Amino acid sequence: MKRLFCILFCTFCASLFLFSQDYKNWVRFAPRLPDAWFLTDSARLVGANVMAHQIENGAWPKNVNFFHLPDSIVNSQLSIVNLSEATIDNAATTTEIRFLMRLFAATGDSLCLESALRGVRYLLSMQYDNGGFPQYFPRRDHYHARITFNDDAMVSVLRLLREVSLRRAPYGPFPLELSVEAAAAVDRGVACILACQYVQHGVRTVWAQQYDEHTLQPAPARAFELAGLCSAESAAIVEFLQTVSADHPEVLPAIEDAINWFRAHQLPDGRWARFYTLEDNRPFFCGRDGVMRFSLEEIDEERQKGYSWYNTRPAKLLRTSAPRP
Repeated sequence: MKRLFCILFCTFCASLFLFSQDYKNWVRFAPRLPDAWFLTDSARLVGANVMAHQIENGAWPKNVNFFHLPDSIVNSQLSIVNLSEATIDNAATTTEIRFLMRLFAATGDSLCLESALRGVRYLLSMQYDNGGFPQYFPRRDHYHARITFNDDAMVSVLRLLREVSLRRAPYGPFPLELSVEAAAAVDRGVACILACQYVQHGVRTVWAQQYDEHTLQPAPARAFELAGLCSAESAAIVEFLQTVSADHPEVLPAIEDAINWFRAHQLPDGRWARFYTLEDNRPFFCGRDGVMRFSLEEIDEERQKGYSWYNTRPAKLLRTSAPRP
């Protein structure tokens, strides 16, 4: 009876999502769905929708709420998606792979496995030789080819590939050789992260949001995203490095230096600014005019309210890390 109630409740919740166009519902709730939900008809419909949107190179577009079903679903690529939309931005591709593998585990539907497998192979194909991952692939215009930590893009890929490399559930059905490839990709990714940790006046600090894919130097993206040290994404990087430290002891000094930077640059109110200058760690802000300013009130109101300029993400790291003696 308890299991039946869970299934009915999850089905009801999922039905609410079907009427919403907000893509954030997908990336927010898809990872949280209980296993029981994947046994429902709603799960199969959503899975068909996910597979119908897969791009021919194995990726998915971003900002699509797959809980919102179109009038008809076919098991082929929809005309609205193309190679220029293939991305890992905003949790795209990694979310869909995880969802399909959970659906495969529940249903045994080989189409889900094949689609997820193509997605993982896409991730492996987009990695640069230096270990970095671009925001889009094969698209290369403007900042889309930059190595991207923004919104945890690269870290999300490395987390998934590590699970594949360890053959953790539900990735056990993947071919063994894919696990070996994933392990090598994680090794390269860790090396890239260490190479990108910004050294300021001889001292390692944290990371920028984007890096030039050739020089591994911090690079700008959108007009209001100037090159600078980024607190929230750097916290995610440290959290990932902590999970691989047993296999990569070389990351331990990088973790320690980053945590010391967080400790030194926490604001009086307990938050961190989103961006800090590369030269002297001053918090900065920027509007769509691309001009760096040092007070939030100096930028246009739209950007003041339309962007997350402060966060508390590094706080957990400080709570669980002892200060350097």
